[in-house]
Amino acid sequence: MKTIYLITFILIIFTNIVYSNWIPRKETDENTNICDRLDEYINSPYSNEEFLNYSDVKVCYESTPYNKTKAIQVIETVKEYLKGFYALLDQAKEEQNPGFASRPIDLISELDLVLKNNYSYEFQFIYDVVDLIKELRDGHTRLESDNYHKYNFQHGLSMYSAIRKDGTQQIKVFNDIKDPRNIDCQVIDIDDKPAIDVITEFAKNHTNLSRDLSARFNSALATLAFGVREFYIAGQLFTSRTQLPKNPSISYTLNCDGKISKITREWQVPIKYVPYESPYINGTTVGNATLIFDAFIARFYVLQDFGVVLISTEAILNDDDSDIENFEYRLLSNIAVGFKLFADKGIEKIVFDLSNNPGGQVIVAHYINKLLFPDIQNFPLSFKVNNISIPLIKETSKLKKEIGNIFHYKSFISVKTNSPFDSVIDFIGNNTYIRGGEQVNYTSKAFFNDTALYYGVLKLPIPPKLPWTEKDIIILTNGLCQSSCAIFTQRLAEINVPTIAVGGFPNTRFSFAQYAVGQAMDSSNINDILNQLKNLDSSLVSKLSLPSNLTLYFTIAEAYSIKNPNEVMDYAFRPADYQLYYDERSARDPSHLWMQAAKYFKK
Repeated sequence: MKTIYLITFILIIFTNIVYSNWIPRKETDENTNICDRLDEYINSPYSNEEFLNYSDVKVCYESTPYNKTKAIQVIETVKEYLKGFYALLDQAKEEQNPGFASRPIDLISELDLVLKNNYSYEFQFIYDVVDLIKELRDGHTRLESDNYHKYNFQHGLSMYSAIRKDGTQQIKVFNDIKDPRNIDCQVIDIDDKPAIDVITEFAKNHTNLSRDLSARFNSALATLAFGVREFYIAGQLFTSRTQLPKNPSISYTLNCDGKISKITREWQVPIKYVPYESPYINGTTVGNATLIFDAFIARFYVLQDFGVVLISTEAILNDDDSDIENFEYRLLSNIAVGFKLFADKGIEKIVFDLSNNPGGQVIVAHYINKLLFPDIQNFPLSFKVNNISIPLIKETSKLKKEIGNIFHYKSFISVKTNSPFDSVIDFIGNNTYIRGGEQVNYTSKAFFNDTALYYGVLKLPIPPKLPWTEKDIIILTNGLCQSSCAIFTQRLAEINVPTIAVGGFPNTRFSFAQYAVGQAMDSSNINDILNQLKNLDSSLVSKLSLPSNLTLYFTIAEAYSIKNPNEVMDYAFRPADYQLYYDERSARDPSHLWMQAAKYFKK
């Protein structure tokens, strides 16, 4: 079974949208529900509209009144999922590491408190539940609504953080598709408040991609990410939102070469929204770096006398699912070819740039770790054990065809014996921990059995022998290296591979990676499994039935450090060894960062 990665990342697509007032077409039936009308405009191939107005979307959202009976059902079902599967539920109640900017949260109790609020509209209730879960600052764990997260609100301006030579920090315009003359102007105020303070407050209270505030600050602004063969503009959560903004517009006070001006931008929803359609940089040319091999999900460059590797661990779709094992084999083989080319060319040092890597394929992370360092083992995992999860584990483990499923004991290798588990009872074990003042049970610690992926048919490519040690590699990220990316980087950091974090706040060391778990799921996946298992108690199925327009995503396994076996990786504060900053050049050309990173080889 392909390991599921469920962390979604909001992309900023800068297309040539013409911003003008939209007036609903007169021929539309006045009795048509406004939400249906908006969907019609978006889905119609004949629509001439280029965006939806904030006010129309707001009216749509306000067309559904709050129903407390439905709200109670949602809360109770979400609680059942979290109690049954969310691996970090109890540890979230504990005081956080001082390096993190997140509070202890008793999520089950606080979900009950939401029901005490008086709401007028359904979307207000949904947003409160969404925001409460977001306070976990766990990028794997969130609630999404098809009804109230379907639109992407933008206004055409994006920003980045630049550090001046005197060490002061500024917010500057990265791009403005409405008025390109504003590019690189300093953003002094946002809605008449200091821009730095506004962005920091937004990152602190309205983002969830890290427990580290510096990384969340980076996610609120525009930075470049490497996707499938291209760089695109990622992050920018401040000006690209999936929740209805509280106000219809936002104002910016700009300093453009000493000229102060104030602009106001309305929130609008672009209709034509196609990810990857408008890459910011074609990955074949990055500054003075020379591309020597394109491995599809990885690129290998030479810059001066060192190598640079970009890797996208995102899930790659294959058109022919029947040939998935050969497709994955080719991806991994190509990565091995790239490293072998480096070795053959005599490249002695390598910079890994994994900024804005949202995770995806765990097998990619595992394979690269073994490719570079054949003797290391990946992080062990364990899952919650209780009256909800045990039936799924036992029933799934009866089906040989489900080997590779995370509820099948043969998908794992025992940490204790370093061999497959003898039985499902052996996998479930009897392992009790104290978390958040509660006794909780988890499965026996286990390594994921990579050969069990794709129902045991995937044969991993034989890795070539490579010459590098931990002293020859440097990892560079902007803190937003998540899930499978964190499995790769945090595991190498445990064998003393140096790490560099770029961005954040001046002279504030921060995390280079987040969520080294690699095992996340969602409510629809659980429902698919429930539908396949015919011997489950029907009451269990009914407890886990969310409304079809809601999806709950959650971390289903906690990972443990190899160096400190009792340390849960999700709550381990791992600041980078060094820090770099963006400026007007490096924000748009990552090769400048690669050059700065290479200087740390000597250290």
